[in-house]
Amino acid sequence: MKTILITGTTNGIGRVTAQELAAEGHHLVLANRNRDKAEQFAAELKSASGNDNISLLDLDLSSLKSVRECAAEFLSQHDTLDVLLNNAGMTSSAEVITEDGFESQFAINNLAQLLLTVELLPALEAAAPSQVIFVTSMMHKFGKIDFDSLKGGKKYNGNAAYSQSKLAMMLNAAELAKRLDARGVLVNTLHPGAVSTGILDEYPPLIRGLLRLVFTTPEKGARTSLHLAQGDPALLPTGKYFVNCKEAKPGKQLADTALCDKMWALSCEACGIEAAL
Repeated sequence: MKTILITGTTNGIGRVTAQELAAEGHHLVLANRNRDKAEQFAAELKSASGNDNISLLDLDLSSLKSVRECAAEFLSQHDTLDVLLNNAGMTSSAEVITEDGFESQFAINNLAQLLLTVELLPALEAAAPSQVIFVTSMMHKFGKIDFDSLKGGKKYNGNAAYSQSKLAMMLNAAELAKRLDARGVLVNTLHPGAVSTGILDEYPPLIRGLLRLVFTTPEKGARTSLHLAQGDPALLPTGKYFVNCKEAKPGKQLADTALCDKMWALSCEACGIEAAL
């Protein structure tokens, strides 16, 4: 059985993924912002699955301090980590600046997830071959990095900021895959599909209702996350992008090595981590 840390499990595909993996008997560590909801879900999960090997961590991805504290708590309790599933994410129609001074979507969807991964490397390397999975979006293909917008202050477009944040995530995941390959830590990304989850709550009621008509269910959206998390890391590739449980072609921006290098350096500096790893 694997030790699997999943972020964002109180709703959507994270919830479904946790339910399926709990039923298989894996040791799950669920990292969430809302402690009350997380405790309620964990109790339901233990009862439904018969798996008591489920624990909780507090994690607020809008705070890099919280990310470090979450990782430190995990490392104090666990020596190894087989799978880190960076599932949590957000979108926002209004500009919000985090306590660390960054636009919230860029901070949560990119910086915090990079930092969590790097902070947990001792446990991931100890479990090698292990795997890091980033839940991204096909919207990264429409993303354009505006380096002057990452701390806010420019005319804000929520959709553009979301696409930018997911592209930044993809660029850093590609760099992580190269840097961690020799250490036995795989890094893959996935697009779950257009999933009807709590992320739609940002939209007005009418638009939200229309989107739910065309969006897929969390159960279907979780399939690719489960495909990778359940896979044998000795047989899985690294540095790949998955859609519908199959390798797919990522956005053409991933081939821009100068862009990748610049995003990696900026993100590492913002997170206070060594770019050389």
